[in-house]
Amino acid sequence: MACLLDWLDHPEKDFFPVLIAGTKGKGSTGFFLESILCASGIRTGFYSSPHLEDPRERIRLQGKMISKAMWAAGLEQIRGALRGRKLPPGCGELTYFEIMTALAILTFQQQGLRVGLFEIGMGGRLDATNCLDAQVALLTPIHYDHEAFLGSTLAKIAGEKAAIIRPAASVVVSPQRPAALRVIQTVLRRQKAQGYRIKPLQGLRPGLEGDHQAVNAAAALQAAVILRDRFGFPVRTPAMRQGLAQQAWPGRLEAWAGSPAWLLDAAHNPSSTAALVRYLKQRTPKRHRLLIFGTARDKKSARMLQQLSDIFDEVILTRIPNPRSQALPVLLQQARTCFSRVYPAGDVRSAMALARAVARPKTEVVATGSFYLVGEIRKALRTAQKNKKAKE
Repeated sequence: MACLLDWLDHPEKDFFPVLIAGTKGKGSTGFFLESILCASGIRTGFYSSPHLEDPRERIRLQGKMISKAMWAAGLEQIRGALRGRKLPPGCGELTYFEIMTALAILTFQQQGLRVGLFEIGMGGRLDATNCLDAQVALLTPIHYDHEAFLGSTLAKIAGEKAAIIRPAASVVVSPQRPAALRVIQTVLRRQKAQGYRIKPLQGLRPGLEGDHQAVNAAAALQAAVILRDRFGFPVRTPAMRQGLAQQAWPGRLEAWAGSPAWLLDAAHNPSSTAALVRYLKQRTPKRHRLLIFGTARDKKSARMLQQLSDIFDEVILTRIPNPRSQALPVLLQQARTCFSRVYPAGDVRSAMALARAVARPKTEVVATGSFYLVGEIRKALRTAQKNKKAKE
């Protein structure tokens, strides 16, 4: 990444970068902070991953994904920078994520943005986004995920994520488990950085559903205050309230009306699944619910299914549209021990058709386990909605 940015004449130096690391809540936290800054009139970009339907969702300008023309022009410029050049020995090949990160950096610079928000892809220390010298960083709640790459203990995982902390930086620290917090505090001291520990937001309900959003909203609010008080960005108090009230963040407890009704949530690890279960238990009135579940093979699918069985009796299992999908026989074996009725479906479209066939009057179908699953279902629902309007 350092080499590529050098070949692109260092576009990362022309805006103020903010890094967001953690296991859960990175995207929602970034969404809230983006909304606050945009409402304050500060030209802001947000780079997140993965996408739901369109890769361009990963790069947002002023709250909207970039145009096809910007996407193509940026990739052409990167291709031009690579033409006739070879990366230094030992660097390997540029990955999809590294190219996307470079595209976001280049686009933010060319569009004259003042702030660029970057969600860490995985971990932090070796992530492509860590090429940015971010004087403001956020650490959302850290839990177990990607252990094969980040380590088998919470302390090791936290160490990878806390490696984004720069000397003398301002760091927002969401509530953490003791093992993770100890590591973060050690890195803060070593880097002589200022940590800001936050508590869930009180007195103001965030626009996104779920009690866990109170933590994400509080982290975004603290980061906005830091950008205002330490770095002089004109963040307005009314904009803070306006930004936290925003609701247009797809795939996070996103409801679709209809018969059956749909609830889409891209929970893809046990901590996020637990938050989904809490949310469903708190909702009234109670209704019949049917689960569609699919996930990647490196996820703790058995644990996630066990948690979901606390509130669902029926589950439709399917493969996600990704080469890393967990095999259907594995999911079936895991689910049969904790669900009353288990239905297999070879792909997402088949799972949706089966859900409609199994649904009772006023059933709510809840789809979770993967961004790829939610994205595919969302695309199908949007197409059906568009076709229905066309017929009307």
